[in-house]
Amino acid sequence: MLILKELILYIILSIFLFKIFYRYISRFIIDKPVYRSSHTSDIPTSAGLIFLILHIVYVVINRDYILLIFVPIGLIGFLDDVFNIKQIFRLFFQSLNIFLISFLLINFDKFNIFQISNSIIFFIVFLAGITLVNCINFMDGIDGLVTSNMLLILLNYSLNNNLDLVAIPIVLFVFLFYNWSPAKMFMGDSGSTFLGILLFYITFSRSDFHSSLVILSTASPLLLDSLICIFRRLQNKENIFSAHKKHLYQRLHQKGMKHEQVTIIYSASTLVLITFSYSNNLLIMFFSIMIICAIGIFLEKNYALPFKN
Repeated sequence: MLILKELILYIILSIFLFKIFYRYISRFIIDKPVYRSSHTSDIPTSAGLIFLILHIVYVVINRDYILLIFVPIGLIGFLDDVFNIKQIFRLFFQSLNIFLISFLLINFDKFNIFQISNSIIFFIVFLAGITLVNCINFMDGIDGLVTSNMLLILLNYSLNNNLDLVAIPIVLFVFLFYNWSPAKMFMGDSGSTFLGILLFYITFSRSDFHSSLVILSTASPLLLDSLICIFRRLQNKENIFSAHKKHLYQRLHQKGMKHEQVTIIYSASTLVLITFSYSNNLLIMFFSIMIICAIGIFLEKNYALPFKN
């Protein structure tokens, strides 16, 4: 009964806070369209602040105060939404937050199977954290895309881990009504970087390396699009830090697909991988990812704007 009351509290609080945000606060934080934008009008942004508030409520109720360590990256994202902080400063604060999480929350003993020192493992995990945070951030460019995919990933994690972090999939479910095409609000960097660091945490805080790989594989539709785009831009000798619109999801939209169509394709892929993850078999996960990659190649060749345009 206590758990049910807690879940109801998160639902009611999410609905209330989004209504307040949309009616009053959002008029001061606007995402104006630029050449790489997929929207054509001013849209309120930084609704990810509500994610942070619900997370703080969850932490206080469960008295798991160490989890407040995820909040700073969202606050830096909020400042970036408002003041457009320079990339180097964003990366510095992201790195600091990920360093602390790696140091305080991640057990490196499970990586001993590789017979390398913990300092090297720490560095690899730290780089993985930077990568995950920024990949999720890069993918937040189509209505509902990151919201729906991270909702599925975090809901699956929560249901399999005694409702750990359950406030976040609840708040994402409510937010999806505002973020679905045509979006009324965006989560902004305050939301996408926060979700990225949660993905980092739920991936590397598992008790064994096998479980970490299974969780990470469920996010591959988001991660592979982002990583492959980076590699292709490097191959073309492009500045990977410059703004662009060359991700597959962006090029599908540019060629004519609607926001909701692109989002459904990615979300369905994530749902398939989550379903197969219950096999707990990495070989099955590998072949599932390969099939999804084949579908991506098919979409690339037939329904997306060419990468070189």
